Amino acid sequence: MRIATLLVVLFLVLVPRAAHADPKPKPAYQLRLEMDLSLALLGGAVTSGFLVLDEASGVTCATRCDRSKINFLDRPAAGLYSEEWNKVGNIAVVGTVAFPAMMLFLEEGLSNGLNDSVVVVEGALMTSALQVLTSYAVGRPRPRVYGSEAPLEERTDANAARSFFSGHMADTLVVSVGVMQTFMRLGRPKLAWLVLGLGGAGSAFVGATRVLAGSHFPTDVIAGAAIGVGFGLALPALHDTPVRLAPLALPGGGSGLSLVGALP
Repeated sequence: MRIATLLVVLFLVLVPRAAHADPKPKPAYQLRLEMDLSLALLGGAVTSGFLVLDEASGVTCATRCDRSKINFLDRPAAGLYSEEWNKVGNIAVVGTVAFPAMMLFLEEGLSNGLNDSVVVVEGALMTSALQVLTSYAVGRPRPRVYGSEAPLEERTDANAARSFFSGHMADTLVVSVGVMQTFMRLGRPKLAWLVLGLGGAGSAFVGATRVLAGSHFPTDVIAGAAIGVGFGLALPALHDTPVRLAPLALPGGGSGLSLVGALP
């Protein structure tokens, strides 16, 4: 009888607690196949254009580029080249990108971490896609082209004509800002500011190494920073708004498509 009474008491105590127990933590983003798959395919396909870089044309003014045509902000960087700074910068990129990703998985675990990392990866893919398109369209020579320190093949190949804008800078910031936004959504502001602070410092160092290595001008780095921050804010925000494509009637009988969504 005492055992039965004890079981009844335990049942009456534990069941209400279980009913009010915290539910399983939810991820920061709700993914939608039609949107997320589209973003990944578009970003990945355009970014793959970098794989055919060797088929593109090189610098037309190689070995005789006129540095007087460079704007006054970038002119001091013309002719810089350092293989050592290039190696240091590449290591810094890996560390700056890996730290926010590691923090995301440590905080959320494997399942939710994978879910939310999809949005961050989409931001990185779209950033890289825009960098590939822009670098091909602008065709700006890299700073090393304006000097003689870099090997001739590094001043005349196709990659030497793809200075604008800095993809390294954009990628480090889009990941840092994207993960910061994720932690803000999860109610972890301290972690969010930690990621942004360390990611921002790492990105600034990466930008400096890209200039010292002769790979980018300062304005390339500044533009890359703006684009990285922009996509880092935009992709999480896009997962807030139920946007969809809708037909649009244009004056004169034309038609088109527009993005529409419900306002909160």
